[in-house]
Amino acid sequence: MAEQTMERGAQSRATPQRDSRIGVLRVPDWAVVVARQTGALPAGGEAGVPGAITHALRVVACDAGARADGVRVGMRVRDAQSASPMLALAPADPVGEALAFEQVVRAVLAVVPAAQPIGDGALAFRMRGASRFYGSEPRAIEAVRSALAALGLTAAFGVADDRFTAELAAAADTIVPEGRSQEFLSALPVGVLGDDELPGMLHRLGVHTLGDFAQLPEASIRDRFGAAGLIALSRARGLDDRRVDEAGLGEERVLRLVFEPGIEGVAELALAVREPVERFVRQLAEQRLVCSEIRILLRAEEGRVSERLWRQPGFLRASDIVDRMRWQLAESDLGSALVEVEALPERLDADTEHMPGLWGGGDIDDRTKHALERLQSMLGREAVLTAATGGGRLLAERGVLTPWGDAAPPQPVGPWPGALPAPRPSVVFRPPLPVLLVDAAGLAVEPSALDVREASPAVFSPPAAPRRRVVTWAGPWPIRRRELGDVVHRLQLLDGEGEAWVLLHADGAWLAEGRYA
Repeated sequence: MAEQTMERGAQSRATPQRDSRIGVLRVPDWAVVVARQTGALPAGGEAGVPGAITHALRVVACDAGARADGVRVGMRVRDAQSASPMLALAPADPVGEALAFEQVVRAVLAVVPAAQPIGDGALAFRMRGASRFYGSEPRAIEAVRSALAALGLTAAFGVADDRFTAELAAAADTIVPEGRSQEFLSALPVGVLGDDELPGMLHRLGVHTLGDFAQLPEASIRDRFGAAGLIALSRARGLDDRRVDEAGLGEERVLRLVFEPGIEGVAELALAVREPVERFVRQLAEQRLVCSEIRILLRAEEGRVSERLWRQPGFLRASDIVDRMRWQLAESDLGSALVEVEALPERLDADTEHMPGLWGGGDIDDRTKHALERLQSMLGREAVLTAATGGGRLLAERGVLTPWGDAAPPQPVGPWPGALPAPRPSVVFRPPLPVLLVDAAGLAVEPSALDVREASPAVFSPPAAPRRRVVTWAGPWPIRRRELGDVVHRLQLLDGEGEAWVLLHADGAWLAEGRYA
């Protein structure tokens, strides 16, 4: 989510299209509603018991009965039970909630032309066409209410020129007149921008309302808060450029699983996550989407977190995601039992992009992909590597080896003064291997002496091989590496066996960096 929002930062200052009004509906306490429908919570209402949904020993949702007893979202479970002794609890089930919300989406789509789930029992939909069809925005909303009533659901509605304003209008169950978004927002506290650090910083600066925030210069916000600040500023001005996505999946595409008690081993993890992951992938498939990059977060009982981005040529099947969860747990030093797993698709593609062509083709053959995955499952993640061109002055830095399925680390941009020009050695030693380089008197050769031609290498001892005479040589060339705070020298030589070498002198010793085949 954060990265998707940042990608929109460059467009955050654009004025929304005024011919596309947005409505937002929110089913109150959706997580509790689903838990009661599935039987995870007993029936509520006047004759029932208050209910709450928990995650990581805290309340993440509760109904009106629980709130009347003093239960609040974010409260610890034991404090909530103390406030409401009759409180019924159920664990969070984000995937189940998302699947159950599909019936809400279908009901709304029968009334309006496009709708998109936005999480927590909320749905954004296009108003312009519906209002024209039914004669007005209030009549269109009544039509949506009737569609939800058939499902036994009630909802609060908000309508505005942009999605951020419509979401806040839904909290007040109101329609913001066209062109009045900023007026509606101006009196609201900056806390509605989200629970990140931005509202706190604004409070310390004496900015307490969205109206005050909207008056600040754009350049100052960019310099102090970056792209995220510009997005927040655009929303405070009623210029949120997020539109309604016809794909229907929305932005809340997160698989979150909680384990009580915690999980200790990879086999237990694979058994616990296989079915939820398969349902999650099936949900994407129903929307004709596949995941090609996924971010996995593991959280331990004592608070340690492991987070990693995984990708794979083609797309990730359910078994692929389960394998990466296992590998990440095996390689992570969490120090205590695993209590939470979160999977967030970073890249979703249309499934048609990964279908084989009529005459085959594609980036990688399916049989090759299957063979690589089979080898990796048998030998371990680090046993199958893919190569990519990197940046740096040393040969080992020019080729980046990444385990199959991992995202290659970002490479810094050159130029790279001191890098070896083409053609480069075909054999690169990782790490460089120690060698011996002496002059005719048998004394170690120093780069400073070679530089002024006071010495000349005569004998060279390659790794695990007998000594050879030096036929010719060139160099040395200094490589200044700021991050190491020293200077590395590079030397090329041809030995008596006809092999050409690239040597490095670092920390008082000669090392073989590469060999020309």
